Amino acid sequence: MKKYIFLLIFALCIMSFAIEEDVSAEEIITEKPNVIVLKGTDETKDGFPVYELMDDDKLFMDIYNKSFIKKSVELYGQALQYSNLDSKDIYFAFRQNSGCYGNIGFYLKKDGELYDKTKSPHIELSTGQLKNYNDLESITQILPHEMGHVIQKVTTSNNGEINQNVVDIHYSNIQTEYSTAFCEGFGEHFEVISRMYEENNEIKNGIYKEIERIENSTKSIVNSASRDFTLPLRLDYYREVSQFWQQKYENLKRHELGLSGDGKYKNLSYDFMDPEKSILYRNMGLYQDKTKMKSLEQSLSTEIVVSNFFIKLITTDTGELNERYSKVFNVFNKYLNKDSKPQLIEFVSGYIKEYTKEKERLLQIFKDSTGHDFTEECAPEIWCISEGEHSNIIFDQFRGLKFPYYIFNINTCEKEDLLRLKGISKNDAEGIITYRDKNNGFKNTEEFAHIEGVSDKAIQILTNNTSKEQIEKVTSTMNERKFEKSFYTIFIANIKHLISRTMMWFVIFFLTYYLFVMKASFKSKKNIVIVAIKKFFKLMFYILIGFMAVAVSSIIVIGNRTLNPIIIFITVIFIYEGITLLVIRKDKLKVRDSIISTLMIIPIIIYSQY
Repeated sequence: MKKYIFLLIFALCIMSFAIEEDVSAEEIITEKPNVIVLKGTDETKDGFPVYELMDDDKLFMDIYNKSFIKKSVELYGQALQYSNLDSKDIYFAFRQNSGCYGNIGFYLKKDGELYDKTKSPHIELSTGQLKNYNDLESITQILPHEMGHVIQKVTTSNNGEINQNVVDIHYSNIQTEYSTAFCEGFGEHFEVISRMYEENNEIKNGIYKEIERIENSTKSIVNSASRDFTLPLRLDYYREVSQFWQQKYENLKRHELGLSGDGKYKNLSYDFMDPEKSILYRNMGLYQDKTKMKSLEQSLSTEIVVSNFFIKLITTDTGELNERYSKVFNVFNKYLNKDSKPQLIEFVSGYIKEYTKEKERLLQIFKDSTGHDFTEECAPEIWCISEGEHSNIIFDQFRGLKFPYYIFNINTCEKEDLLRLKGISKNDAEGIITYRDKNNGFKNTEEFAHIEGVSDKAIQILTNNTSKEQIEKVTSTMNERKFEKSFYTIFIANIKHLISRTMMWFVIFFLTYYLFVMKASFKSKKNIVIVAIKKFFKLMFYILIGFMAVAVSSIIVIGNRTLNPIIIFITVIFIYEGITLLVIRKDKLKVRDSIISTLMIIPIIIYSQY
């Protein structure tokens, strides 16, 4: 009898285990969402875009069926289990020159009627991204990134809304808000995962070849851009053409820092006389300073840190990809945006509660990604307003957009941020940072009064610029004004800067030319003016050729290398000067003058190009 009872208990245990496994398996079986392809219109309604059905979606569906995009839609369908959405549809809208984003809410125009889809997720993409599918800015890479945003929105409370205060456009290793860093970091990780788990070798090989090409081609550009900041009297060519190479470098960093985890180190910075210049150099993230670890608050405000965390979380887990993400979506739904803590803190805490056996793995991943042991104690975001022109996107190098405010978090800022506040001295800024770091951040603004070694004036400035009244004033002003990102405005600012540097070099060049070369040949003041005008236009012409050489070298890549701008410049000048000398060959004085002035100008250009 005992034997049969034992067998019965054993059988029940096996059945219980099998049922549990079946339930677990059933939880991740999802109905695939319906894919609906739309096209943009010029209309909006109630602040939502209006789309129409695309006439021919064959091109998109071909790419969809042969890439990780299909898998990302499957994961989206899985995420719907953890959302309150009734619709099983996923919409992809294409618009000419779209900025690309994932969001919730639009109107569908069909047969002259508008249908309310304000609860429906969608991803808007640029039609140009359909032309290629195996580079870093193609649809196979951008769409998974935006899908990550949509998944977070549908699985978390408040649709994953961001409490945005920072006016700076986010980049991989710029410090923003906790919520922005988490949202963008999750999107970035999904982009990296998409290429890691891409099964189409043509797409995967193409992507990794481009990563290698960008890595090799941007090294010299990044070094030269850094010299534009640190060496005096440069023409700043690389800063002026940063819109041609900065996004490529950003794409590379999203991949490399996402995998390496080096985002936990501070960006290299310099103490320039202008703190705005220091902020801009730091935010460009040209290099990481691996001798300086970010604070916990700084890491949690950096999207590439969040990206690295999720990449490690997914790639070190076991089981099918769907199973790994099922746990992530479950935690999103139950624990995210439930209190004022940073979202990554909420996530880790919730994940450990749900999957206790993985606690050690989670804690190690958190430490590897942020550089700090896990804790639920984290300094709050205390926002500080600095008035005055600010470059809020990193390729607006010369403040063409003239953004009127700079907003930063006292608990994540550096010395250069504080120095933007009028009346704050270098000693004050250093004292504030020292006190903050020693006390694990400011818990509230009342703590400012306890900072030692800082002037009363500095404390008052800090208090005034972190007040609710000041924040509301700035927010109100920002809502009333439109600050549109205009490439034309940025371009004009770059040209103005180039002209100002040209004028500076012209003074140096012409004084040298006059005093040491041609002084004896000037017969009158009128003659000097005429020669000066001619030499100015010659200098300007050569500087523009140098500018174009740098621009071309930033765009064109041969093999894995960019063209050398110095070689381009010298080649063009050699041809131009050769033609000029042929024309004036009978006038020996003009020939001599042309050769000497050219030889004087060339070093100016090369100095700014290397």
